[in-house]
Amino acid sequence: MSIVGRLISRFPHRELPIRRLLAQSAEFRAVCADYEEALAAMRHWQATNCDAKAKEYGAFASELEAEIVRMLDLSTEPKP
Repeated sequence: MSIVGRLISRFPHRELPIRRLLAQSAEFRAVCADYEEALAAMRHWQATNCDAKAKEYGAFASELEAEIVRMLDLSTEPKP
């Protein structure tokens, strides 16, 4: 699944802001790419039964997901 599909399936009510930020923000794209890499690393370490590494990358993915949510929140705040 692509990062767009993954984010939209995770946050379906935020599809438009996700697509908008991916198109307009290099910073958002970079955070999303890091998130995708952290998830891939977590899955890799889970498959090799290395729980410590899987947890480490899972925690990193959670931090990146929180940053994605923060960026989405900021993008949808009303401008004064």
